[in-house]
Amino acid sequence: MLVPDPPAAAAGQTEDRTARVRFVRPTGWRTDESAGVDLRVRGDDVVLTVRSRPSDRAIGDENASLLERLPGSVDGLLLVGCDVWTTAGAPARLVEYVRPDEEGDVAGAHLLLVTGRHRVDLTIERPLARMTATDDVVFAVLDSVRVLDQVTAREPRTLETLPVLLSGSTLTGPSLGAEAVSTLQNLAGRRWNPALLRTDGGRELVAADLVGRFGTVPPDTATVLAPWAEGVQPTTLDQHDDAGRVTRLQAWSGTVVDTGADGRSVVASVPPERVVGLLAGRVGIRPTWTWPFRTPVLPGDLLDRRLAGGGSTPDLPGAVASVDPTLAAFWAAPWTVSALVRPGRTRPLVVVSAEGIGFARVGRTEGGATAFTAEASANVYRTLVRALLG
Repeated sequence: MLVPDPPAAAAGQTEDRTARVRFVRPTGWRTDESAGVDLRVRGDDVVLTVRSRPSDRAIGDENASLLERLPGSVDGLLLVGCDVWTTAGAPARLVEYVRPDEEGDVAGAHLLLVTGRHRVDLTIERPLARMTATDDVVFAVLDSVRVLDQVTAREPRTLETLPVLLSGSTLTGPSLGAEAVSTLQNLAGRRWNPALLRTDGGRELVAADLVGRFGTVPPDTATVLAPWAEGVQPTTLDQHDDAGRVTRLQAWSGTVVDTGADGRSVVASVPPERVVGLLAGRVGIRPTWTWPFRTPVLPGDLLDRRLAGGGSTPDLPGAVASVDPTLAAFWAAPWTVSALVRPGRTRPLVVVSAEGIGFARVGRTEGGATAFTAEASANVYRTLVRALLG
């Protein structure tokens, strides 16, 4: 395994060492005395921990056991990605996850390494709301990690099978028809019109206990209405699959309208971090291996017809399929197409999930050709975080 030289500590940086690894981190981070760990370092919104133990297991076995254990370690933990890591000087995996916490969700990056004699776990956690702001420094630290042990372990020729672990994507609440949702939105910031009680939509709201029989608005309903009264624009996730199923999830600041394929909607007030989890579940975020396509662009009209789904999806041209079997397998799998539109934007961000394979992003079209590139699951999750939490 050829490993680049580790970056030298520059101004404002400090090199830390344990018995097994070394890395460079910002000087402002402080070392904590912690029992049961090799090293713990804290920075602004960041906690880095190194642990090691004797092990002669292969990286695939260690990674499989980690992926099986993590979801049950904290109720509601979501695995968002798993990638082969090649710069540390030993077989390694980077596993990314998000776990609930009393003070808000926490994003974690878990670098797992094996030397043939030891297993080393380096984790970096920070608040999910600060994930975008801290990503550069977190990955600079991860990129600087180098193993100090003698390494006898080898990267396997075949990667281990990843478990199918999806996040919860069900929003609970009363089911409403389109007229009831429209009637509810019309209540925001307006005086209650008694005549609305006599409409089908008004009666449905009363039956769902979202509005009282005499027009009173319960506190929970008032919370749902607040973003609408303020004129906040939603983040919208439109989805369709090859079978023709169409859904829409709209998220305002704390208010979500989740419209299913049957046209009925669930309306609820949920924290923004919970909305990220809902979107992650709908997009299908999960640990997947990411295999790049050899073909960076496709004819725009061909890709548009494949994205449309339905019963007459076009075949990938034979000349492309023969030189790019990864793209051919992705093209042939069932697709779910997700279009995410952020407030103030008109051009959607389009992501394709190919069943059992992974993700791809649809880019810009120039000269009749559209960019179509494989995308890591964790990067798709980052897109959702940026869209909802900034």
